[in-house]
Amino acid sequence: MQTTKEEPTTPFAETVYTGDALVSAYLPDRRPAEDAVVELWIWVQGLSSFLSSYDRVLGDSTKPVAVTRDRRAEFHVTMEVFVRLSGLLAEIANSERENFFGVRIERKAFSELSSFVQDNSVLNTALLKGDSLSYFEWRSWRKLLREKLAGLAVVELLEDAAAEAGIQKLPEKIRSLAEDPVFSLSDRSTIVWVMSRLGRILLSLGAISQMLKNDDPLKPSMAIFCGIHDQVRTMNRRIGDTLTRWKDEEAELFGMLDGASYMASLELKKAYNQELAGIVTLRSALVVYARVETAYALLNDGFQEILTGFVRLVQPGIAVGDVFPEFQHKLAESLMLRNHLHQVVTAVRKAEEEPTPENVTNMQSILSVFLKEPIEYLYYKDREAFERFCEEISASIDGKELVPLLHRFSAYLDTLFRQVCMRAVLSDHPFEVSI
Repeated sequence: MQTTKEEPTTPFAETVYTGDALVSAYLPDRRPAEDAVVELWIWVQGLSSFLSSYDRVLGDSTKPVAVTRDRRAEFHVTMEVFVRLSGLLAEIANSERENFFGVRIERKAFSELSSFVQDNSVLNTALLKGDSLSYFEWRSWRKLLREKLAGLAVVELLEDAAAEAGIQKLPEKIRSLAEDPVFSLSDRSTIVWVMSRLGRILLSLGAISQMLKNDDPLKPSMAIFCGIHDQVRTMNRRIGDTLTRWKDEEAELFGMLDGASYMASLELKKAYNQELAGIVTLRSALVVYARVETAYALLNDGFQEILTGFVRLVQPGIAVGDVFPEFQHKLAESLMLRNHLHQVVTAVRKAEEEPTPENVTNMQSILSVFLKEPIEYLYYKDREAFERFCEEISASIDGKELVPLLHRFSAYLDTLFRQVCMRAVLSDHPFEVSI
């Protein structure tokens, strides 16, 4: 007897989905409601910071351009954030819970946020239908949204829940510092507050990491980056106020707090000034991905290093990889990358100085090995440049232009090698062989 294969049901094929069924069809796989609440806080806090500090933190470097250029890009970011918030609110609506990390958030509070998102999404969409949006329209829009958002009760409740989540989501070795008898009661209170803030920063960076893994549109992540910037500034102000009242400036914790504040400011400058400034106006998705990836890596590694510094106050010999297991994985990748990259530098330099068939063949072999795996451990922007050089070398292998090309490639590799050696994961693993 011949059987027929039943066709799988697809949305909008024969069944029309409406209401809750339509929302459920596009929700991600079910996860703990607390995780959705944490992500909701990340985007709400990010939106608030984007509206208040974007132009100062990530906007145009020149004031005339900031005032005269079309601001549709910023309106697209707020629209994307509304889409994210809508999905998260629909996800939370499927849960009956009202207590998150010890904070009670009633359904009414979420409903008010949902109304805010729905009403302003409609208005945002209408504004984007225009041919252009000026700086003055953007200024009015951000002021309107910021005032409405600040008036929602859920914002403060989400902040309270996130403060506790920031601690609970940290590794046990860090959380245990809050009860370590080595510290006084007041010292422990300071450590808990800093841990909570740093934990929230890592949660925000985790959301960006997930966007990179999912290959999501990355310009909306500028809202999260603005949120991270504001969180670091808040932390540094609190640390500064604490240190001005500190009685013993020789204490280890005093030095740790001072160093944490300085390192956090340094990481911000590297990520925001070099990678993220002006990114909203870029058209190339590849360039945006490359910059976001680099900024994320700089900040994530840096803040993991800062948190590990607090653990070293009671366990002096502990490594970052002992606290954050994924750091150990990145260390192994970076060590492998550095060793292979050194081989490439040596082979290219030798082929440049003595372009004999033997040296050129050896260089090609080493480049071929590097392109198979180690190149994956470079940041995306570096991978693209490296591959372009390799393509040009392959096309010029028998020509007179090979040596000048190798000279340019060698200079690029010297810079790239030094950048790799400066990665935070390699700070305790200096390279012994000089190039």
